[in-house]
Amino acid sequence: MRNIQSFESDSPEDTESIAAEFAKKLKPYDFIALNGCLGAGKTKFTSGIIRLLCENDDVTALSPTYSIMNKYSCGGGVINHFDFYRLKSVYDLETCGFFESLEGKNLTIAEWADAVKIDYKKYIAGNYYLVNIKIDPDEKNKEKRYIAIEKIL
Repeated sequence: MRNIQSFESDSPEDTESIAAEFAKKLKPYDFIALNGCLGAGKTKFTSGIIRLLCENDDVTALSPTYSIMNKYSCGGGVINHFDFYRLKSVYDLETCGFFESLEGKNLTIAEWADAVKIDYKKYIAGNYYLVNIKIDPDEKNKEKRYIAIEKIL
């Protein structure tokens, strides 16, 4: 039986709130894989996690599309936020520090996790969550998102 929670968001602020509520259960060593089309809200979701865990409403996650990884130090912990959009192989993951992040006492978040075709379960020391964000297909509400959070491990 799959463990999936489903949410509807009507705004970027709702997406951040849903992520902040989800973040309350996260621990060091956990991995969050984020998938969704361009503009779906992956970075907004990450912002919600970082704001809650860093206990700072002024912290905003920036998309690491070009830098590949952004690091946030908060409350004695580290959050590594990756963007795999331009990555294609295990070698790319090795060179960007992804595996080191999983081995350390870090919370690891990866946008576009489906861009690199590997079995992440082999590498995760903590919990593994898959978050899929979809834009409203009817486009009646351009801000509406459907968020599914599945606990894989």
